[in-house]
Amino acid sequence: MKSRILAIALALVLGLLAAGCGGDKKEEAEGSEGARIDCRADAFSGDAGLPQNFPTPAEFTVTESDLEGPTRVVVGYWESGLEEAYREWKEKVEEAGFNVTFDELEDHDAEVAYEGSGRTGIVQLRDRCNEDEVTYVRITSRPE
Repeated sequence: MKSRILAIALALVLGLLAAGCGGDKKEEAEGSEGARIDCRADAFSGDAGLPQNFPTPAEFTVTESDLEGPTRVVVGYWESGLEEAYREWKEKVEEAGFNVTFDELEDHDAEVAYEGSGRTGIVQLRDRCNEDEVTYVRITSRPE
């Protein structure tokens, strides 16, 4: 009896772990970190929903904007390589009066976390575009 209860408990734990490790369909559609994608797409029409005064430089093209609960997710691309995109985003975010709370540049990705205008979020940059000198951009913005 004890071994049967233990086996059931173990099966439940393994099932929960397996469910927690699986990605959602959107993540699977976007591909793994190393997957290359076509980044250039038609520009999003309308208000992207970014915070008031948030920079939208000419090199950045918004291709989609979605609300996921209270979090606004804006996706697009930047017309340059990763390192230049990182430096420019960080500079533009600071110039716009946002506080940069964290930033990091690595070989194939970079982040610039910010707070201001009643919002917090992060600009995620990925070197995953099929096009040369184009950087994938994903911005999240949520209420403070």
